[in-house]
Amino acid sequence: MRTVNRLMLIALPLLMAAGAAAQQPDPTSAADSALHLSRTLGISLEEAEARMRLADRLAVFQLRVRSDPDFAGLYLEHEPKAQAVVLFKGDAAAKLKRYVGDDAFVPRSVEYSLADLTAAETEAKDAFKAAGLALVGTERDIEANRVLFHVVDDAAAKAAIAAGRLKLSPAVVIDAVGDDSIPQPQALGAVTHFPQARDPSGAAMQALFTGALFVKDGCLRVGNETGDSRLVLWPSSARLAEDGGKLVVRDGAVGGALTVGAAVSLSGGGTTEPPPPGYLLEGIPHTCTGPYWIAAKGW
Repeated sequence: MRTVNRLMLIALPLLMAAGAAAQQPDPTSAADSALHLSRTLGISLEEAEARMRLADRLAVFQLRVRSDPDFAGLYLEHEPKAQAVVLFKGDAAAKLKRYVGDDAFVPRSVEYSLADLTAAETEAKDAFKAAGLALVGTERDIEANRVLFHVVDDAAAKAAIAAGRLKLSPAVVIDAVGDDSIPQPQALGAVTHFPQARDPSGAAMQALFTGALFVKDGCLRVGNETGDSRLVLWPSSARLAEDGGKLVVRDGAVGGALTVGAAVSLSGGGTTEPPPPGYLLEGIPHTCTGPYWIAAKGW
């Protein structure tokens, strides 16, 4: 079976400000950015350049397509070549032609639009609350064209469905997770505040930000310590740890680690707006200011 490396994309308002593929805190040439990306991800220079070109186009494409009522999201495939799979409710091929017409964008027809998934998510959250059921978090799985509802006790949810107390759209899938998947506020060493998403998510934006990972005012930032940088908002799978006397951020979902004080590349999305209430596990102290980089899991 062919293994496909995919970065899935979501259309949350918070993340729509994501920019080009290799966002550098300092002005650098495209060649330097591609070389850094190839070394960081362990890919060829040619592949790195192809990913950057595609991601630059995606930033513009998303601005055009996000208002389409039938748009259902998109994700990237990097094998056998870099391409974006674009989802539409209905005839995806015909609808995609209204925006682009080359083989870097591949159409895929699905059952639900993003608007449909949003409505199903809202209704299901209300249904869970009315049934008195605990919910860890929700996640839109763009590739599966479904909304995942993460629960610790799936037996209780299934019993409520069987008894007619919980009615869910077919677009909603119940996903049982362990207690350890629920993040708790973290602090370690010089990091006294660790802004982190409350809900688990399998989605990632296509943009990439490269720079040093460093501590300032108790928070982790990425960029240039003496110039431009962004406050990192970490995914729920991120875990602070020590490794060989160095502070690292581990990805509990994938197993990779980022070393504080070293150069890193973080996929995700950038924004100047603070996250909405309830998005983070705990509030951001006033000393840790934007702009922000919403990191996606998968490093």
